[in-house]
Amino acid sequence: MSLVQWRPWSDASFEDARDQDKPVLLSIVAKWCQFCAQLDTDVYANEAIASYINENYIPVRVDSDVRPEINARYTQGGWPSTCILTGEGDLLWGGNALPREHMAQLLPQVLAQYRGDKNALNAHITQLRLQVRQQNTPPAFDPSAPLQPQLPLHILMASKFEFDFAFGGFGHSGQKFPHVDVLDLVSDALVRSYREGAGDPDLRFMLDRTLMSLTRGELHDGVNHGFFRYCQTADWRNPMIEKLLDDNASIARTASRVYQATGDSAWLNLATETLGYLDTELVIEGAGYGSSQFADGEYYSQPEDERREWNSPAIDETFVSGANAQAARAWYSYWQATGDAAALDKAVAIMDRVANLVAEDGCVRHSEADGASDGLLADAARVLAAAVDLYEAGAGDKWLMLAELIAVWMQNRLIDRAGGAFHDHPIREDALGHLKFGTKDLPDNMIAADAFLRLFLATGEEEYRTTGTQNITALQVAAPQMGFLAAGLALASIRALAMPVIVHIVGSPDDKRTKDLVAAAHRPARLERFVQVLDPNNEADREHIDNLEYEVTDIPTAYPRIGENPLAPTIDPETLRETVDQASIA
Repeated sequence: MSLVQWRPWSDASFEDARDQDKPVLLSIVAKWCQFCAQLDTDVYANEAIASYINENYIPVRVDSDVRPEINARYTQGGWPSTCILTGEGDLLWGGNALPREHMAQLLPQVLAQYRGDKNALNAHITQLRLQVRQQNTPPAFDPSAPLQPQLPLHILMASKFEFDFAFGGFGHSGQKFPHVDVLDLVSDALVRSYREGAGDPDLRFMLDRTLMSLTRGELHDGVNHGFFRYCQTADWRNPMIEKLLDDNASIARTASRVYQATGDSAWLNLATETLGYLDTELVIEGAGYGSSQFADGEYYSQPEDERREWNSPAIDETFVSGANAQAARAWYSYWQATGDAAALDKAVAIMDRVANLVAEDGCVRHSEADGASDGLLADAARVLAAAVDLYEAGAGDKWLMLAELIAVWMQNRLIDRAGGAFHDHPIREDALGHLKFGTKDLPDNMIAADAFLRLFLATGEEEYRTTGTQNITALQVAAPQMGFLAAGLALASIRALAMPVIVHIVGSPDDKRTKDLVAAAHRPARLERFVQVLDPNNEADREHIDNLEYEVTDIPTAYPRIGENPLAPTIDPETLRETVDQASIA
């Protein structure tokens, strides 16, 4: 138990640091992190060290799951992160978990430097601020820059090059993460190779070998199911034993999508099992899931047969908007792949709760926890994308209205007009420390870009397409340095470059025949597909129907098209499924 008198990250904490001329000791932790708990026990529970900190520093603790934007700017590469800051938030020293004797040496050394030559300290801080500003000033963005049509292929080739053919997975750093974006890219490329006449055996091998590693390696929990965060060896051993909702939801979503692309029931089993883990281990009261399951080293060190007799590790029951939106997207993808209506109902129930965290102006609150951040791109992008998913699934116009509300807020508050793309958080020049600078997470930006491009298809609003496309062009210059880590950029680029396969379904959303057509349109694996239910009894939809010159009858009818080119309408779900699957966009 820590004896340090931790304070929250707040203006008051830093004002006291300035008034008392004390440095700030910033400790960034996560509830699920075993090393964070160990640091409290080994270091911050020591009376001498805690007393020294309480007397000479302003100790500030940040839960990275509650304030991700602070973690993004001050992380030292992992948890716990330990930083010493000025009262203005400038970073003087940073590291991770220090042993007790090293902490006892470090604290007085830094304090002596801080209280020593103030002129030298101020000159050092001035230089630090210049470096941080330069690092966070992007190159000028050309809004007329074209999309690079070969970008998806180049990223796919880089992914092939960085695939570990021995053990599965991607990268040769010695650590193995699931990297679901690149699995999505590989499965999409495999589907395209089938449509071109012959499947690419390398792509199929990459999927099959990675599936074996995911299910048989130590990343997977064979007792309670679900997946740990990452493995510390190339052959998928020595996992970091925390389990995060966002990770597991992303794996379940991708497993459903790969099953949809390949028909391999092993991927469906993986999706079913992982969603089952969410429903048994992470489920909380009401719809949705807690954010993580703790890393309990003693529990996971037991033999499997003995573990079954123990209580599972505790979970953090905090309902996080973005992670739960990702879980809703996983259930939606499972519905797409299987037609299981109950899965879509799950997605809707989760998103109904998520919607309560969206303010009237479209700002998405990070979680239901006290002190949680507002307006993070990671949350806004996922909630936006999930809302578009549900609209495409025929779950109602309210999801399109929610999506547009969030999209407009993002355009007003997150876009970097000079550098392009979205900041991870609204930027204010008067913010503390590094919070006055923006960071641009590529995966989050690409989730947002894809959702904006789909919003354009739903509404015809050109501004949405422009936003989505410019997000891609602003960040595509980073692709050569990122390799397979740019897979999300490739997927968003495919959405922007490919001719869309659009299915308009004219009929009442509540009619079972309409629902059957919707499910059939979603069943084929097709990234560039967009599905829209047009209700003749809805005034706005009726205007759209009239503009498209579709016939309205008592029988729900699907009107597929490739871009502006109409295909034969149908009332038969199986015929529609075949049409969407076989539509040629060459």
